Amino acid sequence: MGWIAILIVGAILGWITEAYLMRREYPGHLWGAIIAGIVGAWIGGKYLGVWGWMLDGVNVIGSAIVALILSYVVGLFGEEVVEQKRNAP
Repeated sequence: MGWIAILIVGAILGWITEAYLMRREYPGHLWGAIIAGIVGAWIGGKYLGVWGWMLDGVNVIGSAIVALILSYVVGLFGEEVVEQKRNAP
């Protein structure tokens, strides 16, 4: 049940980051944001400890926090990569 929560939280927060927080093109578009969100949710769910809302050994609040941060950071650094590729000869 915990892995389902990780997938749902990561996908939703990756989509929110790509749709509402990033003003420019996200690397990998929607799929890149969802993958970054799922990876962040997995990291946060497993490694942020036992506090908040736990679901089958997974910290759901920690998953949400790290998924949002990681997908936003990937979007920030990815903007530069996308622009460099676009301007390359």
